[in-house]
Amino acid sequence: MSPDPSPPVRDATLDIAKALAIILIVVGHVWRALEPAGLVQDPLLTRVDSVIYMSHLSVFAFVAGLFVAGGMRRDGPWYYARARTVTFLWLYTLWSTLQLLMKIAVGSAVNDPVSPVELLRIWEPKEQFWFFGWLVLMMLLTAATRPWRSRRAAAATWGLAGAGSLAVWGLNWNILGGEGLALTIFFFSGVVLTGRRLLGWMKGILVSHAVVVLLVAGAVWVVLGATLLGTPPTAYGNIRSVSSVTLGALGSLAGVVSILALSLLLARTGSTMQWLARIGQRSLVIFVAHVFFTAGTRIALSTMGIDALWIHVVGPTVIGVIGPLLIYAVAQRLRQDWVFEAPRWLRHLTGADRTLVPRR
Repeated sequence: MSPDPSPPVRDATLDIAKALAIILIVVGHVWRALEPAGLVQDPLLTRVDSVIYMSHLSVFAFVAGLFVAGGMRRDGPWYYARARTVTFLWLYTLWSTLQLLMKIAVGSAVNDPVSPVELLRIWEPKEQFWFFGWLVLMMLLTAATRPWRSRRAAAATWGLAGAGSLAVWGLNWNILGGEGLALTIFFFSGVVLTGRRLLGWMKGILVSHAVVVLLVAGAVWVVLGATLLGTPPTAYGNIRSVSSVTLGALGSLAGVVSILALSLLLARTGSTMQWLARIGQRSLVIFVAHVFFTAGTRIALSTMGIDALWIHVVGPTVIGVIGPLLIYAVAQRLRQDWVFEAPRWLRHLTGADRTLVPRR
């Protein structure tokens, strides 16, 4: 019998999960920009914001950790960490600078005008780009702890990550690497679990079971977020308590589980959701560039005198997802890879481009 010439089909579940998470990130930034514009106020503002921030970053943190152990075992922990650190710091520097320059250029047209002095305060992360500093810290911690060495190492690392995350749940410090520390438990849960093991488990889940999980976990996520009983991992730490942190951790976990369950269901529809999976595969592109398009669309709508809330939510969100994908397509056509990854000269300079013999 001749071998099947067709390549193996990539499981779309995690790509779809990343797509849902990045869309929620765009929606979250769009939603928060509506308050200064006077289009939405409390209690609706905070309740919706709490639901969104309860889980979208937790999904990204979890998925980001899933294949790190495999990569570090293949390439060596410190080389893998160094290569990712170079890329993350490049993207942080490039795109935070571009976003600041955009805000300086449009002046008072944006909700939060900035001073040119902010360009020099590179150690203070700007808006969403703090996530890159957090990722660098996670890579270094993983290389140092290597939780895949043994079950004891995995358990100890996971336990310390959980205790540390709960201790700083909802708290942030305005320094690179000092924000989002509560997400550490989700990242190391991914590292310990691994993507191969997770996808293997998910293949055996029945559709009916996935629907039940989605409904139950989704209800817990939304209720704990909308009622403000739970503190999101990266927000509202100024009003946190033992109970709100406990319920916030439960709500955030429920959000991750429900998004994974929904992603599993959507992935099993076959090629119908391939467009959503492609968005997930380009989630980094959308993450770094979406604010240019969401802010521009909101300014354009306001200039035209449009103040319908749903238009100000849907319009910037759609443009915020599509716009970065167009930039990516142009960059690829022009072979300008440095726009979304560290340039070759920088990788060479930092020793992050050498070819390694896979380690057994």
